[in-house]
Amino acid sequence: MSVIATDIIFRKSSIVTDTTANGGRKSQIQVVGGAKHNLFPRVTRAERIAGVTKYRKEFWCNDNASDETAYGVFIFLEHPSNAGDRFYLGIGTQINTQGDIIATEPAWYGCGQLETALSGGETSVNLTMENDDFVFPNNGYLHLTDKFATGQTIDSDVSIGDSVTYGGGTWSKIAHTTDIDYPSGKYVGSNVVLTIQGSTNEEWLQLANNLYTDEDIGDGDGITTNPALTTLVHNTNGICSQPGLLPVITTTSGAVSRTVNVAADGTCSGYCSAGQLNMTTGVWTVDIDWTTAPDNATDITITYRENCYLYAGNVATVYLETGEQVANAYLTTNSYGSGCINAGDTETSMSNWVENSVAGTYDEATYPLIMFNDGTEQDNWTFTFTSATNFTCSGANEGSVGTGNVGADFSPTNPNTGQPYFTLDKDGWGGTWAAGETITYITSPSAQPIWLKQVVPAGTSQESYNLINIGSYSE
Repeated sequence: MSVIATDIIFRKSSIVTDTTANGGRKSQIQVVGGAKHNLFPRVTRAERIAGVTKYRKEFWCNDNASDETAYGVFIFLEHPSNAGDRFYLGIGTQINTQGDIIATEPAWYGCGQLETALSGGETSVNLTMENDDFVFPNNGYLHLTDKFATGQTIDSDVSIGDSVTYGGGTWSKIAHTTDIDYPSGKYVGSNVVLTIQGSTNEEWLQLANNLYTDEDIGDGDGITTNPALTTLVHNTNGICSQPGLLPVITTTSGAVSRTVNVAADGTCSGYCSAGQLNMTTGVWTVDIDWTTAPDNATDITITYRENCYLYAGNVATVYLETGEQVANAYLTTNSYGSGCINAGDTETSMSNWVENSVAGTYDEATYPLIMFNDGTEQDNWTFTFTSATNFTCSGANEGSVGTGNVGADFSPTNPNTGQPYFTLDKDGWGGTWAAGETITYITSPSAQPIWLKQVVPAGTSQESYNLINIGSYSE
């Protein structure tokens, strides 16, 4: 049995506020589609006048009852906001908060309308974005689709975000549904309906990596700690500043390989006291001042990526990976593209298993912890022995979940779902345990955390609807 659309549920984070504590772990509260202000609060008149930025975290949850893995998950925005605000999508962690993402921002993805029609075979795509600060992921994926019916006749009682059905030449309101297969759809405003028809095209295109390794940017003389550095060769699109894809500089000093890392703002850290790279131009505004001078006749090299996109105003030209081409034809009127979060395989997981015992053992390789899509939570678990055979179990967040013994499987129930948090097999126990000894580990749910950022520019006119359309795909 594979993961299907009805297995996917969006859930809120455990803390929902406009403070740095906002976010954190997954809660059990669902984000109900089609309900106003169910994730972001209403934007007030004062906020529209002054401008405001707000953040909300939610989780793409794989609740498949057979505990199947959701393979190759992509998450993306389907359509830009139809109000005066704009929304950004970024990847989160199971526990991070608003304070964390403000301190170290994720790459913020968005959705734009096709600016230049495509006939198929193109190696780049032009998209009109709402602003020029949306990012596209190097070596990631672009979602491209034309599943929007334009110039439609809409019943007068239909509001933006309503589910609709087509009949007699008109789209009419129906009870909320996630079904958008024609003749069903969702009204997104301006006489446009999100609906999948027989002629609909949709594809996920791999974006250029633009990786350049060991580019020579300077030479050591064994004396100078800040030798002059040359401008990076591949700088037309700017230097990639996305998390995990940042530049790294290496040299040899004292016959030892030394490393400097470049942050998203171009600031250098590591085996240095100074250094600043202009991430837009690839120019060194401050040469790296190494802790000790690079050895004589030693190369200073950098590994980096050039951005896979380039803005001209609000139009982003997004470049595809070598060998990748647009497969279908798309019109500008009904086609949109967006950068994707590549969530990979979404499943439960366990990490940081530690046994603290003189003579007791547990064979977690042969008898791995069994976890459940609709029961396992993000938590740090501790088993504490009270005798040679008995133990207690508690989670740092869930608290005490009961007692057990080595002669029986231990399978504590998650009261929020009625399913186990996990099951520990009795056959894994070995050796001799003693009171006070422990096993600790961390479990993570079958859920992908995502962040949404809403930007309301100062002076935004009053709008009643700011629909967020989030799409996803799993193999």
